[in-house]
Amino acid sequence: MDSKFDESESLVRAVYPESRRPDFWENGKLSSAALKDKRGLSVTRTYDRSVKNTVEWMTLHFKGVMVAITVRACTAVQAYVKYCPSKTNEYHSEIHGSKEEIELSDFQAFYLARQATLEFCPNYQYIV
Repeated sequence: MDSKFDESESLVRAVYPESRRPDFWENGKLSSAALKDKRGLSVTRTYDRSVKNTVEWMTLHFKGVMVAITVRACTAVQAYVKYCPSKTNEYHSEIHGSKEEIELSDFQAFYLARQATLEFCPNYQYIV
């Protein structure tokens, strides 16, 4: 798989629902807290798949709400998108603050949270 990202490509992330992590949500919208990770923001790239197909794959492997962020939005705030395939996910990638900094800055996380689109929100009444 090509490690180069197209600007129109989407990056899908599984996020805990508000019932589990209220700090990840503000008035029903994704909070910047959901995009802060000192180890790198784990995402699954679409690459040669649609967002819908990527989300369908994600729901089989991860629990939570699925949100998508475009590579274009990452570029707008100089975030670095890194291809990091794993044994279980050849599409695994990470969003970093820059080539030198792993964690997104507060502004980058805020901007990307506002640009994120909600792609899948399961019914959580059965989750403990």
